[in-house]
Amino acid sequence: MTLRQTIQAAPGKTTELITKLSATSNQAVKTRENLFAELSDELARYVEIEERQLLPLLRKHPELKDLAADALKGNKDLRASLARLSDLPKDNDAFLAELAELNKGFQQHVRNERKELLPAVLKALSDEEASALAADIKGAVVDAEKAKRDVKRDEVAQTKRQADEVERAAEAQRTAVRAQRTAERTTHEATLKVVDTIADGAASVQDSARKVTANITERVQQAASETRKAMTVYSDSAQTIADDLQAIRASSAVSVESMSDIYSAWMEWFGKAASTNADASQQLLRCKTVMQVAEFQREFVTTAIRNWMEGSTKMLQIAQHTSKHALSPLNGRLSEAD
Repeated sequence: MTLRQTIQAAPGKTTELITKLSATSNQAVKTRENLFAELSDELARYVEIEERQLLPLLRKHPELKDLAADALKGNKDLRASLARLSDLPKDNDAFLAELAELNKGFQQHVRNERKELLPAVLKALSDEEASALAADIKGAVVDAEKAKRDVKRDEVAQTKRQADEVERAAEAQRTAVRAQRTAERTTHEATLKVVDTIADGAASVQDSARKVTANITERVQQAASETRKAMTVYSDSAQTIADDLQAIRASSAVSVESMSDIYSAWMEWFGKAASTNADASQQLLRCKTVMQVAEFQREFVTTAIRNWMEGSTKMLQIAQHTSKHALSPLNGRLSEAD
């Protein structure tokens, strides 16, 4: 491609994008934004290639410096118009009005380039220089296209990475939700099992309590029956002993005073035994547990043995005292006999 063809073909893509963007409506905001992004890239590339490849050659020739200055000023005006267009909202007619101004300035720039700048360049440069410039411009276009594709590829890759990250985050969230639901279900099932176990345990405890209560009641009733029997035995014994004491009292071998002391000691012991057994019946009825029954039995046995020992001690002391006094007259009589 010759230098003329290269320069004339350069603005073609920019013109095409301006035409497409001018045909959009105020409601097509997304379409306008996409087309404007492409226009910005294309126009920036156009003026950059011109400034880097063409204008330096013009400045080398004194007669072409003014054309280079005019071209540079035209490029600055295009950049300024592009910046104003970028700041405008994409959903009203002001955007289209500014786009029309940009197109007007760009088309004037292209006409100046074709009518003034290109003929002057072709006149000033040799065929070799013109061919080398065409090749440089073409290479710059190819590099720019490649860079554009690389950027697009990077954007696509970045978008894909972001989408993958979003998907991974969503999957992690879904996994967390499933795990939470599983944990809630497991907790609920475990709670139900615990409730059932507690209910079963409570029923078992209640059944055991009923059995213990029944056992204690049975033992209390048995103890009460045995107490009544014991009281009968004690009563019968007391009557028998009272009769015996009366017989002994009638005997001339023991004094009436001694018989009275023995009778009092016996009745005191009998009273304590009867009281202890009566209290035992009441205490046994108040026992609620096996442990309480065991404690009661130990205390009852201890008290009964202590009362028996106290009674026996008194009886022996009275008997000893009585024997001593009863033997005194006999000893005296024996002494007299001697």
